[in-house]
Amino acid sequence: MPCRGQLSPMRPLGIDTLAGRPGPFDASPTAVANRRRLLVFLAAFGLAAAIGLAWTFLRPEEFRASARLQITPGSAAAVAGTPAAGAVPDLAKPFLFEVEVLTSHPVLEQVLARLVRMGWDRASFGPEPIAAMRKSIQATPVAGSGVVEIAATGTRPPLLAAMVNTLIEVYSDHIAAVYRDSSAESLARADEAVRKLAADVAAKRREVEGFRLAHDIVSLERDENQVLARVRGQGASLNAANEKLAVAEGRLRSLQESAAAGKSVVRARDNPTLASLESRISQAREELRELERTFTPDYLALDPKVRGMRTRLAELEEQLKAQRAASGEAALAEAREEVAAARAAVRKLEQQMAADRQEVGQFTSRFNEYRALQEALAELEGVHREAVQRRATLAATVRARAPSLQVLEPAAIPREAWRPLYVRDAAISLAAALALALVAMWLVELFNRPEPQPSVLIAQPVVSGLVVPPPDARVIGPSAPPPALAARQPAMLEQRATPPRELGPAEVTALLAAADETARLAIVLLLSGVTAEEAAALERSDIDLKRRVIKIRGESPREIALSDFVATRLPTGPARPGTKVLPAGHGGELAANDLAAAILCAAHDASIERSADVTPACLRHTYIAFLVRQGLRFADLTRIVGPLAPDALAEYSELAPPGPRIGADDADLVFPALRSAGA
Repeated sequence: MPCRGQLSPMRPLGIDTLAGRPGPFDASPTAVANRRRLLVFLAAFGLAAAIGLAWTFLRPEEFRASARLQITPGSAAAVAGTPAAGAVPDLAKPFLFEVEVLTSHPVLEQVLARLVRMGWDRASFGPEPIAAMRKSIQATPVAGSGVVEIAATGTRPPLLAAMVNTLIEVYSDHIAAVYRDSSAESLARADEAVRKLAADVAAKRREVEGFRLAHDIVSLERDENQVLARVRGQGASLNAANEKLAVAEGRLRSLQESAAAGKSVVRARDNPTLASLESRISQAREELRELERTFTPDYLALDPKVRGMRTRLAELEEQLKAQRAASGEAALAEAREEVAAARAAVRKLEQQMAADRQEVGQFTSRFNEYRALQEALAELEGVHREAVQRRATLAATVRARAPSLQVLEPAAIPREAWRPLYVRDAAISLAAALALALVAMWLVELFNRPEPQPSVLIAQPVVSGLVVPPPDARVIGPSAPPPALAARQPAMLEQRATPPRELGPAEVTALLAAADETARLAIVLLLSGVTAEEAAALERSDIDLKRRVIKIRGESPREIALSDFVATRLPTGPARPGTKVLPAGHGGELAANDLAAAILCAAHDASIERSADVTPACLRHTYIAFLVRQGLRFADLTRIVGPLAPDALAEYSELAPPGPRIGADDADLVFPALRSAGA
């Protein structure tokens, strides 16, 4: 007994109708389509093949007679015999010109006349014999060889060979006659040019010599003429005096500006007395600073030794001030004397040059005229020499300049047709007819495609060989969407964000030691509660050292109290508006990415493990964790480091110690590694 759901091998009545297929008594559409394709293919192929074969075999036979000759033009032979210095002869242009002459109208007229005298009928060339000959003859130069292939095509082989050979003979006689006429004319023109240039050169020389004697010009060398040599020396001396004056005035101006600004005019290294006083003052200050670190101010106020040191320091500073004032006055006096001496020297040289200026101007004008005359004479002499050389070359290379013509292969009477190639053209016609027939058949089938019928699958259970349709049977076509599988996706568990890495005091100390100046200052700011973006945007005007605060602007404006230790590490002194606390090395503004890169470089140089985790966020987290572990109130924490997200506060609450919380005034706000490393 067949299993439930097995398809029956018997096809139920009417299933062809349901599937959209013809019954067994209908005409087969495949046979109809095949007959249509065959008819279209045979019709298109037969018509195209008939037209192609008719065009192939109805064309008359054409013959081709060719000859090869080498042409050496006269101009090319002359250049090859006497090449100019540094020149590269261009043989292509004369050769192509001769190729054009080969099939020119005068040459073809002489060819026609000789053929007629040889017995060929003039009427056989048609009503326009010259045009017919030009159409039949082709002259093709072989690139880079000086060889020309002359070919004539037509239907009469003997006439073609005679036409090509006669053309070669006529062209040979033509170039010989042209050379004979041009040689005598060229020599006469060269002689006349040489005579005229010789007379011009002699007249120019007399003019140049008379001008030189009239204006007392020694030579074209400027240093050999007394007036110009004297003026050149004065000009060099004046330039040196002006440079010395400019240097002296600049030094005087610098000293005056320094004195007006209250700065030291004389450097300590230039004055041994100043250097000694500054050294003693520095030593006294260092001793007082060391005592201030060790003892309290009240104790120091009672110590007579300390009071004596402070009195001595004040006296040394007064002596230093008096010595600087005296040295400045002496330097200013010396600079003024140097400026006065330089000005006197410049004034004297200018007076001397003014006295000689008129004489120099006249002599310079005459000297320039003499130089122009000499250049014109030299150019004229050069042209004369070239003309003499051309005349000598022309006379010495008469035979070498004669054009030559060498027949490499004369024309022979062709025995076989040149075109058409009947077998090849017939094969091409049949292949084109086949392709055209296939295209025509494809186009016909394109417009006779049957409508697509959907496929139908009917699955019915079989009981005892009978097909029993189930009550909920459905017909599933290709366009029916597949049944969707309903499945519930388990919700993902919430994952808490991993906090940044926390650095230890030893790692922070190593990081500060390996960082450069900008990165070290950035680390100090990050370990004071400033974010990376706020540190990059922080300006010098935001630091108020009097109030000991940093003004943070932006999305979370606040004021961060500065300890004495951190305040001494921040830049001080006047600055232009908009000056950043963290300057960029390339002169622009420092971005947060640049800050992160600088800190990463410092971590790498400090050989910190997992240096890629050392980021501005890592340093900020380290400082916040340091504050939270002291039991700092979160209200004070947000006033120092800015607002924090609720989940971040929840993470930091786990770090807080048990017991009561302390305020910002009772907490240690300076990170321990900053003190130990001396950042």
